[in-house]
Amino acid sequence: MNITQEPNGNLQAIIHINLNKEDYIERVNQTLKDYRKKANMPGFRPGMVPMGMIKKMYGQQVTADEVNKAVSEALNGFIDQNKINALGYPLPNMEKTKPIDFNASDELDFFFDIGIAPEFDVDLKKEGFEVPYYKIEVTDKEIENALNDIKTRFGEEEHPEKAEEGDGVQGKFVQLDENGEVVEGGVEHDGYFRIDDLKLKTIQKKFYGKAAGAVVKFNPLNAFKDEPKVKALLGEDVSEDALKADYQFTISEVIRHKDAELNEDTFKKVYPSDDIKTIEDFKARIKKDLEEHYAKDSDRQFTGDVITKLIEDSNIELPDEFLKRWLLDSNQGKITKEQLEGQYESYAKSFKWQLVEEKLRAQFGDKLTVDNEEVRDKVRAYFQIQGKENSNPQVEQIVDQILSNKEEGQKIYSELMDEKLGIVFKENVKSKEEVVTPEKFMEIMQKA
Repeated sequence: MNITQEPNGNLQAIIHINLNKEDYIERVNQTLKDYRKKANMPGFRPGMVPMGMIKKMYGQQVTADEVNKAVSEALNGFIDQNKINALGYPLPNMEKTKPIDFNASDELDFFFDIGIAPEFDVDLKKEGFEVPYYKIEVTDKEIENALNDIKTRFGEEEHPEKAEEGDGVQGKFVQLDENGEVVEGGVEHDGYFRIDDLKLKTIQKKFYGKAAGAVVKFNPLNAFKDEPKVKALLGEDVSEDALKADYQFTISEVIRHKDAELNEDTFKKVYPSDDIKTIEDFKARIKKDLEEHYAKDSDRQFTGDVITKLIEDSNIELPDEFLKRWLLDSNQGKITKEQLEGQYESYAKSFKWQLVEEKLRAQFGDKLTVDNEEVRDKVRAYFQIQGKENSNPQVEQIVDQILSNKEEGQKIYSELMDEKLGIVFKENVKSKEEVVTPEKFMEIMQKA
């Protein structure tokens, strides 16, 4: 056997494997002997079928299989021994590889195209490498919005006798015909809505002062001007004609929301572990929560921006034509050549990041290593159980079940790796803090 490599353009090469009959014939003969031992044919005792017949029946297929095995082993061995940092996997070069005829020649030639990873350096601390860190400002408006949300969430329902502005009504819709009469067999459906959701003020006023038992006639589609909402009120399977019809709505209950008061009882409901006495302390606690929440968003954005800058600054070249062939081969039936051309830039960025990430792992070792137990701990954390000493068989079974889903396991692994990358980047990348409003930060995220 003889294996050689020759360049074939930038970051591409051709591997030539010359296979002699001696490289595979012994394995072919051994396999045929095994076939003979197991062969069971009429007129012959088990294991006594003539070898000539075995070769005639199975020789061609066995030879092809053993040659393929020998070529695959040789190809992978050559790449490993020569420490070739190949991208994807080798692809057969059909122009150079001739059709195989085992009977015509004792020598077989196979040619494979390979893509080679480029050489480049990654230095998080190099001169001029700086990435902005966006610190999101917690504004008074944000705190006020949070207070209003808390008042709503921890508020109570009241059931006044008569409806007023801002109230909601529970009741029953019944379909009417053009004359305002109930349609026999028509739509009847229970529903709830807030009077303020009615877009027509004239219809809103029809509900003010009404009590349980009162009937209001109106056209829901015209009044709400929101087809999905009307379908939810009348039933998702409502017909087109019934959707546009008039209805009578019989009020069964008036519902009024009363906001929670911002007092110690509410403070305790929101933060059971804290002893908050004043509204100022409550606002300070809310601000702290918002800052922690925004800090996570800032960290994620910083990590993403570092990754983008690393890819840009590394000036990584790729064997694009080879990778396009490889992507089509590895995604057979899932993507067309035209689709690939439109999406290749995204694929190329992913390839480049994989190469950069490999360099970073080599530099930072355990700091960028996620082991199986860390993945399991992440799942255990969902059940507030950390480490083996606190585990129990039931939880471990659930962990096993969740991680049996490869996609879920990969998702958790990626989350842990992103966390570790964020720590490494914050420790090693020079950053310039920029204070931004939540609105400005959203603009930055959308542009990224």
